Amino acid sequence: MDSLYVGVAREIITPEIGCQLYGYRPDIFSTRINDDLTATAFYFRQGETQAVMVSLCVCLLQTQLSEKIALLIEKETGIPAHNCILHATHTHTGPNVSGTFGWGDIDEKYSGEIFVPGILRAVKRAKAQGVPAKIKISVGESKAGINRRELNIRNEVCLGQNPWGVYNPRMTVISVADYEDNALGHIIHYGAHGTVAGLATDISRDWSGVMVDCVERNFGGIAAFFNGPEGDVGPRISNGQTTADMRFVAEVGGVAATDAASICRHRDPYKKARLSVTVNDLQIPLDKRIPLELARCQYEKYKNNTVNIDGTKGKYYGDVIASYENGYEDAAVRPVKQTIIRVGDVAFVSFPYELFSEIGMRIAQHSVVPYTLSLSNTNGSEGYFVTEDQICKGGYEIDMFKTSFIQPYTDNADWSVVTQTVENLKKTGV
Repeated sequence: MDSLYVGVAREIITPEIGCQLYGYRPDIFSTRINDDLTATAFYFRQGETQAVMVSLCVCLLQTQLSEKIALLIEKETGIPAHNCILHATHTHTGPNVSGTFGWGDIDEKYSGEIFVPGILRAVKRAKAQGVPAKIKISVGESKAGINRRELNIRNEVCLGQNPWGVYNPRMTVISVADYEDNALGHIIHYGAHGTVAGLATDISRDWSGVMVDCVERNFGGIAAFFNGPEGDVGPRISNGQTTADMRFVAEVGGVAATDAASICRHRDPYKKARLSVTVNDLQIPLDKRIPLELARCQYEKYKNNTVNIDGTKGKYYGDVIASYENGYEDAAVRPVKQTIIRVGDVAFVSFPYELFSEIGMRIAQHSVVPYTLSLSNTNGSEGYFVTEDQICKGGYEIDMFKTSFIQPYTDNADWSVVTQTVENLKKTGV
C-alpha cells in the first residue's frame, strides 16, 4: 500500500472592520475583531489520488463561488475540482460570501482580495507540506448543542431550545500524525449552529473557535472544525435561547473544548489508511409548482419585503409567477453533486444544505463505512434540508425548505437523500 501523505496549513481570512456580518439581515456591520477567521486546509494524497478539505470560518459559501474556487484550486495545484471539499463552519459573525436574497449581497471586495487568495494559499501550503502520515479516530459525546425547534404553548415552532427534540451528541475527532508521532492536525466534527454571539458586531469564529484553540494548545498541530448536520441544532446556551451575545461564546465553547480535549486523550491507535474519492449526483425528487393563483395571492402579501425569510418568500412567489409566464416545465428531480472523501475507516460526505440532524444519523446507521461524517454547508449553499416528520409542524426552517426553489423538494426527500448517500458510500471501496 502506498503511503498516505497529509499536509495541513492555515491562512488568516479576517475581513476589514466595517464588513457586513452575514447570518441575520443585511444591516449588521462589524465594529471590532474578537478573534481571527481562518481557512484551514487538510491535503491528502495516495498514489495518483489527491483530495483536499478546507474549513472556512464563514457562515455560508455560495454554490457558484464554491465551484469557482474549486476550479481555481485545480488549475493552481492539480487537485481535481470534484475532489475538493470546501466547508463553511457556519459562524454568524463572519463576512458575506453567500449572497442570499434577503440577507445581502456577496462582499466582492473581500472575496476577491482576502477570501479566495487565502484559500488558495492554504491549499498550496498544505500540499507542499504533505508527509507520510497515519490517522487516529476518536469518538465521544458533547452537550454543546441542543435541538433548537422549540414548541411554544400555542403549538408553534420558534427558535429556542427543545430539550426533547432530536440532536446528535456525537463528537468525532480525527487526529493526524507523521511517522515520528508528531501531531499534524485534528479534524473536529460536531453539529450545531454558530449563533452564540447573536447580533454582536464582533468578527468571530463563535463557539467553535474556543474549541479549536483548546485542542491546539493541548495536543499540538493545527485543528479545524467541520460542522455536521446542524439545521435543527443550536448551541446550548444558559439563557435558554439559540442566540445570545459575545459574553456567552466562551461558555458554549468551553463545554465543546472540554469534550473535544477529553476525546483527544482517548488511547485509540494511529493507523495507516487508504484514500479514495467518490463523486456522484444525488437525484433529489421535486414536487410540482404551487398553482399560479396561489402564487399571485401570496406574492401580494410578501412583495414589499426584502429582508430574511419574508424577503425570501416574496422572491419565491415572484419567481413562481414568472415561471408560468416564461414557459418553465416542471422537472422530476434536481441533481446535486456529492463528494465523499474516505480516509481509512472515516468518510467525509458533502452536502450543500443545512441538514437536520436525524438525516446524518440515519446515513451513519446504514453506512458501510464505520465512521460516516455528514458535512453541512459544504461545496455550496442551497438552504435547509428537513425531515418529513417536521414539515407538518412548520417553522422557520420548513418555510425556507418550501420556498428556496420554484419547485420545492418532496416531503419525503430526506428518505431519498439517505438511501442514495448510503449507496454512494458503498462505492468508496477502501
